[in-house]
Amino acid sequence: MPDRRNRSVLVVEDDPRVRELAVDLFEELDFAVYDVYSGAEALRLLREQAHIRCVFADVRMPGMNGTELAREITRRRPDVKVVLTSGYVDREQVADFPFVPKPWRREEIAAAFGQ
Repeated sequence: MPDRRNRSVLVVEDDPRVRELAVDLFEELDFAVYDVYSGAEALRLLREQAHIRCVFADVRMPGMNGTELAREITRRRPDVKVVLTSGYVDREQVADFPFVPKPWRREEIAAAFGQ
């Protein structure tokens, strides 16, 4: 079995129920999954866990929104792939980053992360 640390994702979502669904979905796709509730927590964890290579973040969150987070991650860690998600905004509003709309389809998530 390959080392799952090579296939790790950080889920950033402020709604605990939605975050849990995302974690379950990524675990089904055989990712090692980390999850946090805010952009600030995401940046902290990315500093501590240098092996994380993917982030899946909600666009609409209190404090730092997903687009701001994605820009900051790209600035600090250009090796990390960031995919944004939302049920309230569409792909055109986050055109600089890959986007998967809510509600998620497993196939769309897998495709966005190269599965």
